[in-house]
Amino acid sequence: MSEKTETGDELGYLTYLSTAATRFKQSDLKGLLEVSRRGNAAVGVTGLLLYRDGYFLQYLEGPEETVGKTYERIKGDQRHHSARLIGSGRLEGRVFPAWWMGYKNLAGIRAANTDGYSECLQPAFRPSGEGDPAERLVKLFYELIARS
Repeated sequence: MSEKTETGDELGYLTYLSTAATRFKQSDLKGLLEVSRRGNAAVGVTGLLLYRDGYFLQYLEGPEETVGKTYERIKGDQRHHSARLIGSGRLEGRVFPAWWMGYKNLAGIRAANTDGYSECLQPAFRPSGEGDPAERLVKLFYELIARS
């Protein structure tokens, strides 16, 4: 049985991979992160964004309908293309409850001074639960890039 949000909606998630329209500079990523955090916080969506070599992998969770609408809006964003849904479904509880947008640039650009930056992929970080969901997403990300 999936958890319901505070408004009674079913809790859902989705993960997608997309290709950046152009290579993102640190300032581009910082701007994207700031906008994403504000928007996600306003609608109750949490998640994780990964970036490397022109590819994004994003995991979103929150009210199921809102997550779907967020993904539809994201697909129309001209900063990327070829969005490919990797997985979706319902959740019993959030995986990243405090991360309006956890972020990691896997190419090494750090945004530690950016509002909302999360050290979620650093070796010392271990969220509760079965294994580290951020590490599982990083592994998936590398596998998907290798196949692209």
